[in-house]
Amino acid sequence: MYTLGRKDSMVKPYRILVIEDDPEHAELIKMGFRRHDEFFLDFASTGEQGLEMISLGSYDLISVDLVLPGIGGLDVLVRIRKLDPDIPVVMVSGHGTTEMAVVAFENRATKYVVKSLESFKSLPYVFENLIQEARFKTNERGMREQIERSERIHRNIVENALAGIYILQDGIFKLVNPKLCEIFGCEAESLIGMPFWQMVKPDDMECISRLDRDRMAPAPVYESKVLRKDGTKRWIEFRTVPIEYEGRRAILGNLLDITTRKDLEIEIVRNNRELTAINGIMERCLSPQGDLDTELAEALTHVLAGIVGAELGGIFLMGSSGLELRKLVGSVEDLIKFTSGVESSLLLGNPKAQKCTQDATRIWITAPITCSGRANGAMVIACREPMDPEALSFLERASMTIGYLLENAKMPPSLNPSPEPITSASQDGLKSPVAPNLGSGL
Repeated sequence: MYTLGRKDSMVKPYRILVIEDDPEHAELIKMGFRRHDEFFLDFASTGEQGLEMISLGSYDLISVDLVLPGIGGLDVLVRIRKLDPDIPVVMVSGHGTTEMAVVAFENRATKYVVKSLESFKSLPYVFENLIQEARFKTNERGMREQIERSERIHRNIVENALAGIYILQDGIFKLVNPKLCEIFGCEAESLIGMPFWQMVKPDDMECISRLDRDRMAPAPVYESKVLRKDGTKRWIEFRTVPIEYEGRRAILGNLLDITTRKDLEIEIVRNNRELTAINGIMERCLSPQGDLDTELAEALTHVLAGIVGAELGGIFLMGSSGLELRKLVGSVEDLIKFTSGVESSLLLGNPKAQKCTQDATRIWITAPITCSGRANGAMVIACREPMDPEALSFLERASMTIGYLLENAKMPPSLNPSPEPITSASQDGLKSPVAPNLGSGL
């Protein structure tokens, strides 16, 4: 067994088990991970040794050579799947054929890699991508299980008459039950006589007035946020039907608190969107399809797609005289308004969110682009308010992935060809050329 990794790293490493009997190939794999301290590698030279290590430890990913002495690689794969059906398992072969790959995938291999110098170099990025996907699927499964449990709980509440029940006349609460008071966080006395629209977003008033006009309408289901007395908000699911109450037309409604379920649904959607964006950038790292500027343009598009409310974005890279604007989506004038008041050292520092004094409607988030351990650029994104609280964390991860893209380009950003002039786009075409070099102080 051989172990590679930094035990004193501040970041929790990815734990990898590599089952490889060829010492030269094992050495090439070690060399590929020299500059990636986020990985902690264990090596085994036989299938038996690898299975023993799996039974004794916990790993994020396992790499298995197809041809091994003793227990073969496919048999090792089958046994791993019996122990853990979800862990990513990468089958590695020195003589890859379509038939071998088909057999590996039939036995539930996660990925099939043919040995080569280039494939060994790309293993850190391939492994990280597979681990992130596996973690996301595990989290998503857990979230869905929580949603299903939440829905079962909600059904039980309704069946036992523990839902919030209310009657409205002219849009005003006339009757409420204790469960409704609990959901809204106030006493019945304070709800009686209060208009429903004071508790629910104004957009949802239309559903009440529509049912009030059509007494024969069915009882559809609505979702909305409500404002509690203490200022916090909750998601509710409610149904309404027209009735008569004390001789007058009224609305009978019942509602459930679905905050937990709704928050999880929103988180799943956000995680899916962010994972799609990160995967899009990573694919450009592993399979470049153009020059660096083309790859940066694609990467910026993916980043903007990964952030809700992102309206404008730019990628800056270090040039001979400071940061240079290499790629832009949106108005260059708005970007310059922001960057003109920011020192380049701040853009190259820690990720942060801030406002621009000349544009109070947006939040600007920035993150450094690190290449080979150095900050060689920065990403700047403008978001509408209110900003997604996870946007800054996502931008940091996306910038790190773009750093991998620069490393894969095999040349320092400052030595790349000078960028073309950046222009602001409109429906009539590209206009107003702007010099991309914004100087040492932007």
